[in-house]
Amino acid sequence: MECNFKKINGTDLSKIIYSIIIFLTGVYIIPNLYKLATEWDRAPMIVATFLVYVVVFTLVPISFVYLALKKVKLEFKFSFLSVIGIILIVIFSHGLIEYLFQGHSLSEILNIGADHWLFPIAFGFFYLCNLNKIPKRFWLLLLPFAIFAFVIGNAILIGNAVFNTNILQSIGAPNFPFAFFGVNNWQELLALPNQRILDGFIDEFLQEFLTFFTLFPLVIFYYLIKKGKEKKS
Repeated sequence: MECNFKKINGTDLSKIIYSIIIFLTGVYIIPNLYKLATEWDRAPMIVATFLVYVVVFTLVPISFVYLALKKVKLEFKFSFLSVIGIILIVIFSHGLIEYLFQGHSLSEILNIGADHWLFPIAFGFFYLCNLNKIPKRFWLLLLPFAIFAFVIGNAILIGNAVFNTNILQSIGAPNFPFAFFGVNNWQELLALPNQRILDGFIDEFLQEFLTFFTLFPLVIFYYLIKKGKEKKS
């Protein structure tokens, strides 16, 4: 299989990849803007927090539109990252299809955690490509998303876990890691049946932690640092 993949190294996937990524990440803007417009009368700090969230996630499709307008070629490259991309596409496409077959409508998917499936699929397709040729400005556009996901996301997760409560509830921050299991604290989590804990760990915690909280931002940080070093040399 490795040899077959290597034979198509350098294949231009720009039209296909750009269309998929911009759609999958851009469609999420619609429910976000709707939610922001309909919940404008909530506490100012909650509105401000969600506004930052909307801006950060909107920068993702904007960054890919920028690349498309710059006519940057997205060429297939067989690598460790492209293997991860294939895994992301398969796992999260399966999860999305399974959710649809459970009777949920597309509008429900868009309003309830659409990013949990759509963004991993989108980034999965992106990781199939040679990222070495991507300009630094693209990674800078994605930097707020990376900081938001890695720094703030992990800080909330660790803070909540240590203090056994949602320490930033007043500003509308999610109750990670407990929200992954549908509970509010360690006592409620440990009282769950073992199978429910395992399901929450695999289906919710690992999926988001290994994608939004680690993989996506770390790839962005890596290439941003790499581009900075290339410019100096």
